[in-house]
Amino acid sequence: KANAEPYVQRHRMRVGNPSPLPCFNGQFGIRDLGEGQTVHLSRIEQDAEFETSFTAKTGMLVTIILEGRLEFALDGKQHVFCAEETPLALAWMNLKPVEVVRRSRPGDRLIKVQVHTPLSFLDEDWQLGTDGFLSTHLQVLEWHPGLAVSEAAQDMVRADTLSPVRSRMVSSRFAIEALDSLLEHLECRQSSGSNQRIAEARAYVEHTACDRPGLKDIAAATGYSVSALQRAYRLAYGMTVIEHQRKLLLDHAMESLRAGVATVSQASHVAGYRNPTNFTSAFARQFGIVPSQVRTEDRRKTSDTPAT
Repeated sequence: KANAEPYVQRHRMRVGNPSPLPCFNGQFGIRDLGEGQTVHLSRIEQDAEFETSFTAKTGMLVTIILEGRLEFALDGKQHVFCAEETPLALAWMNLKPVEVVRRSRPGDRLIKVQVHTPLSFLDEDWQLGTDGFLSTHLQVLEWHPGLAVSEAAQDMVRADTLSPVRSRMVSSRFAIEALDSLLEHLECRQSSGSNQRIAEARAYVEHTACDRPGLKDIAAATGYSVSALQRAYRLAYGMTVIEHQRKLLLDHAMESLRAGVATVSQASHVAGYRNPTNFTSAFARQFGIVPSQVRTEDRRKTSDTPAT
């Protein structure tokens, strides 16, 4: 318990069936890196079924499961994770002390390394760089970690053969790689979410182009502020929302002219232009020809068709 004090407030073990302790073989250790940050190593081969429970202090936990099955409950909510062919990474925040219950079964094998970082360590830069994750409570993230953190975790397992100073360096390296892996995952998730969101906004612009909604209406309908929508749209598509809308309207005007269902004046109205001269100029910039040439070409194709 003394070594675990930076991480837990109390600890107790309940053995499912009476059996002599220890009820597992392997390694277990906690290293204090300073300022309340700790690295934990577990390499367990289970001999008996048992539960261990403790109250975890506030902070962020990042776990790398190298091998095996991890079963636990956070304030009564059950979680089970298995690392089968590749390592698995988990992370969650404790914004208040949490009751954690670990359950193991005979034959279970588990190799995991984790780093616990107190809230005092996580400053404003962390708040800005984690996409709101630091404000969540017991939201468990899961991802497949990269090679660097997986190798750092493997080095932790082998660290008992190193000198004390080398062992401490290995622990520090693991903490850095684990936190970096979490940040990389959050950045990828944020990028993926942003891409999906702006794609949904583009779909809305395409669907409503003929109705010509204004920028404020589009922003409100897609959940953006006007400035955020403009910035995200230009970054994703290289043009503003209204530029895209005008392009779509000109495409529709071109289709109407080619189909012979609209005059130049009507096509100008379809594209949202009150002044036919402005319509002609915009049309020529986009297609390289003026609107009257489209209709002339279609009529020429019709007149060239042999009579049957």
